[in-house]
Amino acid sequence: MYRREPLLPLVINKTDYEAIRPDANLWLLVMQVICQRHGLSTERLVRFGDGTDTAFGSNIVFAVDEQHVIKLYPPYWRPLFEADLSVAEHVSGKLSIMTPEIYAYDTLDGWPYLVMSRLQGISLAALWNTLGETEQLRLVAELAEVLAQLHALRTHDLPLLEADWPEFVMTRMNGCVRRHQEQGVPEPWLQQMPEYLAFAAPLYPSHFIPAIVSGDIHDYHLLVKQERDRWRLCGLFDFDDARIGFHEYDLASAGLFMMSGRPQLLRLFLLTYGYAETAIDERLSHRLMVYTLLHRYRPLNWVCEAFAKHPCSTFEELAQVIYALR
Repeated sequence: MYRREPLLPLVINKTDYEAIRPDANLWLLVMQVICQRHGLSTERLVRFGDGTDTAFGSNIVFAVDEQHVIKLYPPYWRPLFEADLSVAEHVSGKLSIMTPEIYAYDTLDGWPYLVMSRLQGISLAALWNTLGETEQLRLVAELAEVLAQLHALRTHDLPLLEADWPEFVMTRMNGCVRRHQEQGVPEPWLQQMPEYLAFAAPLYPSHFIPAIVSGDIHDYHLLVKQERDRWRLCGLFDFDDARIGFHEYDLASAGLFMMSGRPQLLRLFLLTYGYAETAIDERLSHRLMVYTLLHRYRPLNWVCEAFAKHPCSTFEELAQVIYALR
């Protein structure tokens, strides 16, 4: 029996992976093999991103045609593959907007991949800053409704998702200063970080209803379409960072990317999600700020540069600027 040589190299860490990620010829060949496995055409393969653009994520993603997408994960990110697969199958047909349908999944040379539906629509990130306030208010209200639907789904039958939220928060808290130090955060911010983390605690009630959260739901993972001269949300994708946890982790992400420094947007978002007026207070702003600090994809230097409307010198100021509620 003929045994082909592996197409994909052995990678055991991010350094190995990043060295080959820009190799366009390798990934095109890999996608052709996957397409042939599943009876898909190889004539219109197009890669999302150029291999270095992190706006398209760190995985290798190709559009096959108008109906199919293939997403490939390095072997050491198998938990992300399992999360993406689990949540996509779990939420399919249960939200008011479309999510990817999984057609097939397998591995190639130890690299897991998904073959899934290609959602129709325009990236909200490409439009967000061109929209008027009325349109933005309408869309953040729609997003709040979608998140409330997602967070209301059952979680007890998702065994592949990490579910120990207290352990997750404690681990991220304990490593927070070191992580931001490694990312080049100036010393004055590092010095005040432990006190601020303690000040914002507790980040979640001792008894909370577990929810599917990813901390990565924002305009880059949302699609819109125009209906009767209005933009409406129509698609949500990318669940590879999903886990079971406390719902505010997702609210922090959407608030940062889409509502930073816009209290009218953030308040409507929170009210539509289900918060009472009395619960929308300064303590909530600080919790959302800390969840941003704990997130593995949110370097503080980038947060300050991209989302703070004016210079801040304390985390209290930063929370009141980014997650402004008044």
